[in-house]
Amino acid sequence: MEKFLNNLKNKYNKFVFKFLSEKKFPPVNFKVKIETKCLVLAPYIGAETKGLGGLIAQYPKNFEILALTNGSSMIKNVSQIEASNIKKEQFYNVMKHARVRGYKVFDINSNTLKDEYKKISRIDISEADFIFVPNPYDGNTDTLALISHIKKVIKTKEHKKTLQILMYESDCALSYVDYFADITNIATAKKQMLSIYYPNDQKLISGIIGLNKFRAINFGSELSECFASFFVEDFLKLPLF
Repeated sequence: MEKFLNNLKNKYNKFVFKFLSEKKFPPVNFKVKIETKCLVLAPYIGAETKGLGGLIAQYPKNFEILALTNGSSMIKNVSQIEASNIKKEQFYNVMKHARVRGYKVFDINSNTLKDEYKKISRIDISEADFIFVPNPYDGNTDTLALISHIKKVIKTKEHKKTLQILMYESDCALSYVDYFADITNIATAKKQMLSIYYPNDQKLISGIIGLNKFRAINFGSELSECFASFFVEDFLKLPLF
């Protein structure tokens, strides 16, 4: 198994190196127009806010947020049902606070997403201009399942020819970015969203905002969220491990 995983990692690394070596343009500011439709896929409740809470808060009417697992293992010392209820309530409160257009939590327990393609296959991607997914290097088994499932969905369901897949930073920084979003003026809203999820973890919140500060250094802003974009053809070639 270890040899198999190492082989897949090497394939992924080679693909990413080749893909990045062909990039010739510096990162640009991500623009959301009135008609832009963004679909965010989160492997767990809260990942969406960690990675792009500022962008979501700036353009809530342009976003649909789908949390693909229910948080059943995200709180220690309580039952899975109680943990799920707590995390779902937090999710709904965050979405209402940000005034997001559409949102949903899938009834899938944490760490079991790999067995739930049938539920994920029902996701409508036909109107999406951008689909946001987490960095597959984050070490989360549900992240890998998410990306594996959405690749199948893209292969089999109707979508726009101009569709782009954007990877975001929730638990692992991206090695390359080609889009950034200046969230300086919406930072308070992102912090409030994070505080609903993590009321007793200021260290985590500070770390997330710290990454946004670091990312902003090269973009002339105080805080930025960053993304790596793929056209469908390249995304479907992305090897998983």
